Amino acid sequence: MIDNSKLISTIIIKGVLENTSPFVIGTGKGDIIDIEIIKDEIGNPYIPATSFVGALRHHISKNFKEEDKEIWEYFWGSKNRNQENTFDVQSHFMVSDLKIMDNPKEDLITVRDGVAIDEKKGIAKEKAKYDYEIVNKDLEFEFKAEIKIRENFKDKEIEILKILKTILTELEAGKAQFGAFTTKGFGRFNLKNVRILKFDFPKDGVNYLKFLQHEYLPEDKLDLSKIDILPKKDNTDCIINAYFSIKSSLIISSYTTDPDEPDKVHIKYNGKEVLTGTSLKGAIRSRAFKIVNTLCKNNQEENDDLKKLFGWADTENKEKTKYKSRIIIDESKVKNVIEKEQTRIKIDRFTGGTISGALFQSKPLWHNDENVQLKIKIKDAKDWEIGLLLLVLKDLWNEDLPIGGEKNIGRGILKGKNIEIEYKGKKHIIGKSTNDDETNKIVVNDSDKQILEGFVEEFSKKVRDWDVR
Repeated sequence: MIDNSKLISTIIIKGVLENTSPFVIGTGKGDIIDIEIIKDEIGNPYIPATSFVGALRHHISKNFKEEDKEIWEYFWGSKNRNQENTFDVQSHFMVSDLKIMDNPKEDLITVRDGVAIDEKKGIAKEKAKYDYEIVNKDLEFEFKAEIKIRENFKDKEIEILKILKTILTELEAGKAQFGAFTTKGFGRFNLKNVRILKFDFPKDGVNYLKFLQHEYLPEDKLDLSKIDILPKKDNTDCIINAYFSIKSSLIISSYTTDPDEPDKVHIKYNGKEVLTGTSLKGAIRSRAFKIVNTLCKNNQEENDDLKKLFGWADTENKEKTKYKSRIIIDESKVKNVIEKEQTRIKIDRFTGGTISGALFQSKPLWHNDENVQLKIKIKDAKDWEIGLLLLVLKDLWNEDLPIGGEKNIGRGILKGKNIEIEYKGKKHIIGKSTNDDETNKIVVNDSDKQILEGFVEEFSKKVRDWDVR
């Protein structure tokens, strides 16, 4: 009797996975930190295979079509417990935990803090401050995976390789994200130095054992250049790249324990000034809700459409429903700014004099020749959602939406330079007037203007729908 499930080939994939942004894969709440990074036995951060494969499968299934259900389940595995005459299928794609490679740099982990904002008042919520660890970027992790080919699937090896080619293409392009805070620009990785080996059994059995003992490495690797990737699903994502300058000064506060440093400095990452995705997204979300509530007759704090767009979770655990944000805002560097310390005092509102002992220093970023980029992605975007984001960007452009801290003394105001919107294969440009007398005037060509106004009109229709509910 022939065993149709016997192993006839093994495909080995090796490479280096580099995180091009910080990432957070946590163990939950720690003794001191609210979110602690998961670490291996010697204290280095690593990426568990369960987290990696789960996020990878979700990314591929969301963006590519499943051509053959049987091959899909053979590759990824499946559970069919609620279906009659079906069996659980074990995954034939196996990935090892991704451990950090030799000689890592010393500063592997940084602690950041965050705070939840009350959308009605625009201020921090009571007892809503939290601290979390992040894994610094530009670290290299060893990527090792295997695919088992069995006798009963040897005629469908091409279909299996198509899934593999799709995975590698997406990882090499840095399109998949892993871990927490992915909607705030975290968890981006890039796969490089990929090598694919194939061992056919029984003829390569001895060489395979030598390979496992690090005594043999085939010179020829498996060539996937003639293998197609899976067909893509229709993409309705909207990508917005907005470019601004700082009108006066900007500070997203970071507190230091260094006695020689000022009381407050602008947050840095790897020694470079950054605009964090958490701060940008918090400001944009707050303004979007304010716009909706201004236009609507009835309050929209419990609006499911907005919850599904910006994400929502019940922190009081009264409801089980949760929505992951479909808006992703990347962390961005702020280049060519001047960092200068400023001494401030606190005023007694009753006497009008200074308060004794209330002298403090802050070190904001000051306008020079900087370029501040905001990269926003709306997954599975709808026209009305783009319209809402355009109104938020308009407030940023018109210096009406400050970012960061110390807004009460004029910090955080941005000045618009250029906005590029990519949607359904077309790019729309919003420029700035070169006339000195019209410094904030928006310049848009007629065709783009009609399309962009159409997005805002769709948002207006949505507002009218909410009002009649």
